Amino acid sequence: MTGRHPQRKWGSDRQLTELLESLPGGVGVATRDFALVTLAAQLSGSFPGQLVFKGGFVLRHVHGIHRFSKDVDATKTDPARHKLDSDEVAEAIRQASIHNVVRFIPEEPATNSARSLDFDDVAVRGESIPDTTVQVEVSYREAVLDAPELARVGAPFYEEFEVLTMTVPEMAAEKLRTLAQRLRPTDLADQAALLQRTPEKDDGHIAELAVAKFELVKAGRANRIDRIHAHLEEMGETYDIVVPELFPNAPSYREAMGIVAPRLRNLVP
Repeated sequence: MTGRHPQRKWGSDRQLTELLESLPGGVGVATRDFALVTLAAQLSGSFPGQLVFKGGFVLRHVHGIHRFSKDVDATKTDPARHKLDSDEVAEAIRQASIHNVVRFIPEEPATNSARSLDFDDVAVRGESIPDTTVQVEVSYREAVLDAPELARVGAPFYEEFEVLTMTVPEMAAEKLRTLAQRLRPTDLADQAALLQRTPEKDDGHIAELAVAKFELVKAGRANRIDRIHAHLEEMGETYDIVVPELFPNAPSYREAMGIVAPRLRNLVP
């Protein structure tokens, strides 16, 4: 298995510590961010052309949104719906380690099925960084629909390197499904950020993608938009309290609803 350590933008352990301490959000958040970028480099190198990254990691490092994440989330492609060997993924996670600077120690995967491979507890350890944990999630349950985009990530920890990422319209379509399935305020903030980067003329394309995304939802078609509206309304109780911790520059609940709610009728299949 090929290792992939990108070129560092720091030298000594002390320089890395100073960099982490200088970043917004505090050293704990910065350490997780550093861990996720390091893991993305290794995973894309160990499984070249096979992982399409998405979610909060992509929002932050590709689209420049000040949104912190706790996981590296990807969909398997080329071939799609094809399981990776969990031991090989665990070994790739370990190989992302950089001497005593940072070590990655994955626990057994919480899920290893035909639908997904989820490492919910990857310990991050190092002599000069605080202990923390991150997650690695790979989905097999569906193919990527839009052609993946090649993006360059790495800052502020590494010189830029390339990863495959899901398009903004497809991430928006997946987020619609998520809004129908669960109650998590950051999903509304994410969807607002995605739609701000997608002109309304592209709503038809998002709706087409959403048709395929909702095929995996067991609940009936008739009440999809009602479920989303109910979830969005309930999020109003906690959104402005919980979202700023992970998404400091997120729009307020009122602003996010003003972005998302008017477009739902055209987006939800």
